[in-house]
Amino acid sequence: MARPQNHPILAQLKSARTTSDQTASLRALKNEIVGHIQRKEAWVALGVLEPIVRTISSRSSLARPNGKESSRASPLAPAYLSDEDGTKLQALQLVASFAHGGPAFLAPLHACRALPAILSNISPYINPPQIVVAALRALTDIADASALADSHSPLDLLTVADQVFTPLHLESFNAILSISSAKHLWQTQATLAAGLISRLCQEERQQNALAMSGVLDSLAAKLASFAVSEGFVVPGAGMTAQSDGLSGAFPEPAPSNSLLGPVLDAIATILGDSKYRAHRLVYAPAILAVFPSTQSLRQLFDQSSSVESAGRNYTKHLDLTAMECVLPAIPTSVPRSASTSQSSLANSERSDSQTHSRTNQSRASSIWSSAATPFKPFSEPEPDEMESPLIPWLVHLVRTRTDYERLVAASVLTSLYKADLGSKAVREMSLGLLVIPVLVEMMIKIEKETKGSPMNMTAPLTQRVILERAPLVLARLINDCEYLQMSAFSCSAAETVTKLLKRAYLPVRASTETQMWSPRHDNDMDVEEGSPVAQLGPRGLDPLIVHVAKVREATLKAVTAIALGKEEYRNALVREDVIPYVVQSLSEFPNKPHPPKGAKDQPATPASSIPGYGTNPVSVIIAGCHAVRGLTRSVSILRTTIVDHDIAPAIFEYLKHPSVDVRSAATATMSNLVLEFSPVREMLTEKGVMKILCEHAHSDNPSLRLNAIWALKHFVGAVGADLKKACLEQLEPGWLVQLIMDDTQDTALYNSRTRSISGEDMDEDQNQYPSSEPHRWMYGANGIFHELDGSQSTRLRQAENKLSEIRESELNPVKKARNEDIAIQEQALQFVRNLTGHPGAGGGPTETDETTEMIDYIFSEIGQDRLFDLLISKLSPKVLRPFASRGSVPGRDSRVIYPQPQIIAPVIFVLVHIAASVTRHRQLIIAQTELLKLLQKQSNNKDREVRVALCHLVSNLTYPDEGAESEGCKQRAQELKNLGFYHKLEALCQEDRDLDVRERAKTAVWQIEQLSQLSY
Repeated sequence: MARPQNHPILAQLKSARTTSDQTASLRALKNEIVGHIQRKEAWVALGVLEPIVRTISSRSSLARPNGKESSRASPLAPAYLSDEDGTKLQALQLVASFAHGGPAFLAPLHACRALPAILSNISPYINPPQIVVAALRALTDIADASALADSHSPLDLLTVADQVFTPLHLESFNAILSISSAKHLWQTQATLAAGLISRLCQEERQQNALAMSGVLDSLAAKLASFAVSEGFVVPGAGMTAQSDGLSGAFPEPAPSNSLLGPVLDAIATILGDSKYRAHRLVYAPAILAVFPSTQSLRQLFDQSSSVESAGRNYTKHLDLTAMECVLPAIPTSVPRSASTSQSSLANSERSDSQTHSRTNQSRASSIWSSAATPFKPFSEPEPDEMESPLIPWLVHLVRTRTDYERLVAASVLTSLYKADLGSKAVREMSLGLLVIPVLVEMMIKIEKETKGSPMNMTAPLTQRVILERAPLVLARLINDCEYLQMSAFSCSAAETVTKLLKRAYLPVRASTETQMWSPRHDNDMDVEEGSPVAQLGPRGLDPLIVHVAKVREATLKAVTAIALGKEEYRNALVREDVIPYVVQSLSEFPNKPHPPKGAKDQPATPASSIPGYGTNPVSVIIAGCHAVRGLTRSVSILRTTIVDHDIAPAIFEYLKHPSVDVRSAATATMSNLVLEFSPVREMLTEKGVMKILCEHAHSDNPSLRLNAIWALKHFVGAVGADLKKACLEQLEPGWLVQLIMDDTQDTALYNSRTRSISGEDMDEDQNQYPSSEPHRWMYGANGIFHELDGSQSTRLRQAENKLSEIRESELNPVKKARNEDIAIQEQALQFVRNLTGHPGAGGGPTETDETTEMIDYIFSEIGQDRLFDLLISKLSPKVLRPFASRGSVPGRDSRVIYPQPQIIAPVIFVLVHIAASVTRHRQLIIAQTELLKLLQKQSNNKDREVRVALCHLVSNLTYPDEGAESEGCKQRAQELKNLGFYHKLEALCQEDRDLDVRERAKTAVWQIEQLSQLSY
């Protein structure tokens, strides 16, 4: 390479006097470096990035105002490049080329403030489309490099996302996604913008920002446009949209060159596991217009004065569920209507949206009318306004599109399913029959095509994406659903995900890359030593190792979801030899998976000497912990395979890991390893597991605190009195009481609401949640946005109410904290229950003696009266009264919070155990009149466990005493009868829907009757 001061390109850059000269030099530099990593390194060392970035930000970018006035903004910038724009285009393409070099180039790009300069060029209102496309591509390359950045890099995905997802730039995203032109540049903008969202949106706050800013609504309109273009508009949608004031939100058909996959991918990324954001998607104006619920259609035709003329073409469809309305006899491809006109970018309004809507309704009606026989494999649907035809249309996409589109459609569908949208029976059956087989088949296909070969970066991108994400979607879909777990197992999901996990542990060779830049340069190179803009950063992570780690994490989550099902599924996973691979997933530096200790084919060489297995990030270790927890639900696996592979010590060590998420996952796993029948419980006790769990129970992290008290509950359930006392002492009785009593969030929640009503300011933390912020219904076309008047639409008012309710439940940090408190209180009460339960020895007269000893010990440590007051407080409704403030505010009446079933049941079982002790303990309970009155009211509780516990308690309180103490038993029976327990239990004997409750109630009633007869 020529000396820099003599290099013609550098000389031209320095001496350029006109934009044309500057453009020519930048173009020459681009031709010099594209595809040549070493040349990029050398040019960075010369400090060339700084003048390039100055070129990008040379023209001041006037930002559009935010807020309501932006809806009257000027049209988008025309596709005309000035000379200055041409120079900027070359500079943006150069920055993208440098960023494409990988994580090492992030440091100098950050030093010369490349990211803010690029972001100043993404607004389509002030930048030509060529510039916007180039800026979005540069951002995409920076995002891809950031995904491989290590902890020492100044730019990672989180920092990039925080700079991109600001209100000003989100407005630009909204404008880009609203463009309906078929021109290639405009469609490329939308695809790149959607791709950036799916790359960068990683955290809850970013997902909420994209939803609240209207980006989710813009993506929803984009999605609905595909349904319009392909003729899947629900029959009658045009009329319902017009009656609900939504006709303006009816989208134009998607152009033939638009891509569905990136839109679905971005939507799936924003939705995540949020019920609120899933409902916002279904309630987006364009979705409501194109996919009205069947109930809305019925209401429209019932109210219409022209049912005979307008509704006759659609009424025959109204008895079908949303699922049946879309799925039967739908062609896999529908010709696009040539008659549908498309508006140009010069027009600020669509020419005839109502006519356009009617045209598409007619086309969709003809499609559904051609169905010969409706497909009705499901039971009668639940009358639910939330049943949206969007759900079956997504099922249709999963069944008919390309692999990538199938995958992301299934991801969106999973988010809607987990948000309880639609009819439960229809959703579960359709997902089990139509979606899960597709997901598993995609994985089976890849496994067969690549059988026996390690993963590599030369595989098609779609294949790599499926390997990384299909197991994740499957895991989310089947988790906590017995029917879907059965469907997945029937499709050979256990064998498939195990094979993929095994393939992820085949040794791989690191990606072959040209040697990166080093401080030692050739003698003929003059470099700007010490300048941050001329210094490359850390090389970052190997892309192949990152890909392998993602596959490991995804397949481990799928293994966990399957293992949480039946014993048959766990045994199948073990037969597939999944355990050695789970063991390696618990190691930061994994090696070749091997048989358990003592096996003949165990490798003789140290594991650390075997290369090619990469490293496991924290996410894989956490997934490994959860997989162990799922598998150890099986007693046989816990007693054999887990012991043979010596897994418990590794889990124990992670209890002390620096990452709180790892500690929490290990603690959750420990809850199964310390159970009574666990063969490793004694070993863990000797290692000091009790002390560590008690320390975790004091953690400020709610998840760790909950998992710790959960594990302690299991630990004390089967140990002797001495160890139980030691555990309570280590945990601290005062802290245990605080865990049970912590109801401060109830008051804080109510006070935050009353402050919101009165217009008072909330605390700094609460200010982040705008609980009373009104919902704005926006829709856009070609960068110009309009606001719908929700007060004029019944459907929008209903949607606003539902969204407000869900937002309050999910996003209010105070309410979230209260839910965490309730979960911790439940486990803390269960801990007390197990302290008063049977000791580990089991059986014999000493069992009652030890139980009595523990109850007396708890009375002495906590206080007898304090314990009963504590239990009374957990059963009592809590009345919250607003605090005094300036003036009276309407609606600020007292509010009552009733005790939750998950709290009531363990409270009663604590009393059940006390009543199972000696007579004096039973007499203590019968003396608690206030407590018994509260318990009597629980006979009608909807929760089965509460009713069972109540029957147990009455049976124990009326169990015949011996000798001189028998008179006390009669008195207890009479007291219970006086308090109304007898009549309540009699009703349970006759009317309860649960057999176990009826039988236990009969026992309690019989004992009361026998003692009552003896009393007279």
